[in-house]
Amino acid sequence: MIPQLDLLFRGGATGLLLLAAVVFARAPASLPSRFGLALTLCTVVGTLAGLPHAPSAFDPLLDLSSNVAIPLFWLFARAWFDDAFRPKPVDMALAAAFLCCTLYASLEGRGLAAPIEGLDIAIYIGGMAFAIHAQWLAWRNRQGDLVEARRQARTIFVVSVGLIILWLLGSEIVGRLTHHLALSGMASAVGLFMGAFVISALLFGLRHPEVFPSAASGTAVGEVQAATVAPEPLDAALGQSLARMMTQDRAYRDPDLTIGMIAARVEMPEYRVRRHINGGLGYRNVSDYLNEHRIAEVRSALADRTQADVPILTIAVDAGFGSLVMFNRVFKERLGETPSAFRRRHLDG
Repeated sequence: MIPQLDLLFRGGATGLLLLAAVVFARAPASLPSRFGLALTLCTVVGTLAGLPHAPSAFDPLLDLSSNVAIPLFWLFARAWFDDAFRPKPVDMALAAAFLCCTLYASLEGRGLAAPIEGLDIAIYIGGMAFAIHAQWLAWRNRQGDLVEARRQARTIFVVSVGLIILWLLGSEIVGRLTHHLALSGMASAVGLFMGAFVISALLFGLRHPEVFPSAASGTAVGEVQAATVAPEPLDAALGQSLARMMTQDRAYRDPDLTIGMIAARVEMPEYRVRRHINGGLGYRNVSDYLNEHRIAEVRSALADRTQADVPILTIAVDAGFGSLVMFNRVFKERLGETPSAFRRRHLDG
C-alpha cells in the first residue's frame, strides 16, 4: 500500500511542478522566472529519482540535480521578493559549497569516498539555513512591497513553506529513528506534493507580467517599472499631496520612512497610497520610490560647485540613505557610475 501511495503523491507532485515550469517558461524573462524554471525542473528530477525501482546507474547525478533545488529555492525566493536582488559571488560560492558537500555525501553513501564524520548533519543545517534565510527575507520586506498580489503571496509563501519544511524534516527524523524508510519516503512524497501544490496555486493566482517583470540589462529602473506595470488612473489630489510631501517637505530624507507613515501624512488609506505609487507611478516597492527622490537630490548636490568640499557621505546621509553601501549600490545601478566619478566628471567639465 505504501509504495502505491508514494507513487501517487510523487506523480501528482511531478505534474504540478511541470505546470509550474510552464508558467515560469511563459513569464517575461527575469531572474525570478529563470530561477523558478530551474528550480521546478530540478525538483522534478529529484521527485522521479525517489520513485521505486529508479535506475541506480546515475544515482550521484540524480542526487546532485535534486540537491541543486535547495540553493535554487533560496535564490528564487530572494529574486522573486526583491526586485533589486542580483546574485553576488558570495551567493554562488555558498551554493557551490553546499552542492560539493551533497555530492561528496552521495559518493560516500555508495562507498566511493572516504567517510567524513558529521557531514550529513552539516548538510541538513546548511539546507535549513538556506530555507530559513529565504523566508526571513520574504517576510522582512513585505511592508515595502507595492505589488499587491506579490505582497499577499509573501504570507502564504512563508507560512506554507515553513510548515512543509517542518513536515519534511520531521518525516526524515522519524524515518531514521524508527528505521521505517518506506514510510519516511512516502511522507516526503506527501511534502513534495504539498509544496508543488502551494507554488502552483500561488503562480496561477498571480498576474505574471506584474510579478515577474522583464528587466533588460542596462535599463534604468524607472524605465523598467514604467514598461512592466500597467498604469492606473491617477488620483489628482493624492498625487499633489505626495508631490508636495516629496518636493517641498522632502520627507524622503527620513531613512525610516514607511508606506504607513506616508499614508498617515497625506491622510489617505494605505491601500490607496500603495495603488497610486504602484499602478499610477509605476514603482514596485517603496524603496524605489523614495530612492528616486534621494538620487535626484544627490545628483544635484554632486554637480554643484558650491558643494564641492562637502563629503559624499554627508550628502548621501542628508538625502535619506541609511548607509553608504546602500547609497553606492543604488547610485551605480541607476546612473551606471560611482558617485565620485559622477562628481569628478561634472566638476571637471
